[in-house]
Amino acid sequence: MSRLDKKRLTRRQIMRLGLVGGGAAVLAACQPKVVEVEKVVKETVEVEKLVRETVEVEKEVTKVVEKVVEAEPLQKEVHNYLGMHQPTDWTTRTAEHPTVCNAPRILASKFEQLNPDIKIVWEEGPGGEDLLTWLSAGAAANTAPDITWASHNWGPQNGWALAIDDYLDQPNPYAPAYKSWRESFFPAYMESLVQPDGHEYCAPLNAIWPNLEVGLAYNKEVLDEMGLEAPGTWSEEMAVAKALKESGGGFAPWYPEAASGNFWPLALQILPSMMQPILPEMDLNDDKFIGIEECLPAFKKGLVGPTTPIYKRAWEEMFLMASYWIDGFNTTDHDLLWREGNLGLRYVGSWDFARMANDPNITFARGFLPPPLPNASDMPPADGKPGAVDPPQMTAGDGTVPAELVKAVQGAETVAMEGSMKARGNVAETMNWWQFLTEPENNSFLTNENQQRISSCKDAALGPIWNEISRFKLPLYDYGVAWWGQGLYWDNENFNTWRKIAVSYVLGEMDLDTFYDRQQQEWEEASARYEQILKEQQEKS
Repeated sequence: MSRLDKKRLTRRQIMRLGLVGGGAAVLAACQPKVVEVEKVVKETVEVEKLVRETVEVEKEVTKVVEKVVEAEPLQKEVHNYLGMHQPTDWTTRTAEHPTVCNAPRILASKFEQLNPDIKIVWEEGPGGEDLLTWLSAGAAANTAPDITWASHNWGPQNGWALAIDDYLDQPNPYAPAYKSWRESFFPAYMESLVQPDGHEYCAPLNAIWPNLEVGLAYNKEVLDEMGLEAPGTWSEEMAVAKALKESGGGFAPWYPEAASGNFWPLALQILPSMMQPILPEMDLNDDKFIGIEECLPAFKKGLVGPTTPIYKRAWEEMFLMASYWIDGFNTTDHDLLWREGNLGLRYVGSWDFARMANDPNITFARGFLPPPLPNASDMPPADGKPGAVDPPQMTAGDGTVPAELVKAVQGAETVAMEGSMKARGNVAETMNWWQFLTEPENNSFLTNENQQRISSCKDAALGPIWNEISRFKLPLYDYGVAWWGQGLYWDNENFNTWRKIAVSYVLGEMDLDTFYDRQQQEWEEASARYEQILKEQQEKS
């Protein structure tokens, strides 16, 4: 083979060389793109590594979150408006604020520590006559407080309140010494809280001392200067009132309602004694306590009413007392007169005893009394009209609460608003908090901070003011009667209207016949409204 032949390449070899040469050229041309691919691959690997690390971090975060959730579960709120037990913005007693409510906050904090899944929320209610309007709006929108001071029987009467019979039947987990939640309260109190539909709606936060819903405060120095004693009987009270009036001194009605009608003596002192002979006939359920549902048939039968002999005599006695009130009783600043030492005797809400006792602006010695009920010698029959009767016995006055006399004279004041709780899904939580508030030691702590009332729990301790009050002997009648059981509160409209009519008569703006006609008309219209409410309640139950 020639050298040429030796150098001759086969076609395959030529093609292979061409491919190699061309491939080298191609590779040379694509070199930048290869670098980019390597960069992308490298970055992708880094991203994947970062993703793996993120996933691991997320797993660790999830574990931490689960532990936090386990330790601090999602809270449900319980909204509150507790009236006289509502926390105050101020935390210390001053001349401007002689009463202070810190106890509710302290109890709420303790409760939240025991129940971290529940948060206690305080709502600002208007109080007074605006309270009904506020609660009505909240009930309609299901935004009312879950547990609220509703004043009187507004909650059950308007169909807002949750019936709690079943809860009261069960033990209170915070008071295991009692077989049931109900058992921790004064028995007579709970019996008087049963509503006309047979249900219970109230586990009371406090109790009114018997015959002391509105009491008497007196200036010891004024009475001493006049040679007068603090009144212990109805006759003595009238004598002191007359002497103060004649001296130009002061005897004043309960100041918040002096202009709109202050006739608490009628309901709390005069009528309970005078009505005793007719109360057995009125007591339809044999519980020795007369409520509004028993007053309705009694009114229809003519046993009670503004023009009946008992009520006419009671009104006469009330008007005689009103003649001894200070001049300008309906326009005068009673608190100013009191602080200046110009009132010798005055009616005040018993919950105001604490405010008056702690008022640093007052320097004179003062005392507080249960208003005496008239007996047969105080108010004998006159002009063919009946008089008062003597009580079968008196309480011991030995420093204990006369438990048999503790009644719901203002109805189901503290209730749970059914619509609001169901909307918030916190019925169980609300009941839990309510039970905590009514554990005897907690309840004593709550009520004794200001001593506006006593505890509703039968074994709770009394504060100093009530320890003193407990030394007074009180008449113990066979039958108790609330002022709405006397027909003096058919509904809120009626309550406000009849009092204004009475003030108009006292001020000489109408004659006696017109007064009785107006009262009778008001009773008829108001009792008809209540009868309709009662019918609706019975149909619902």
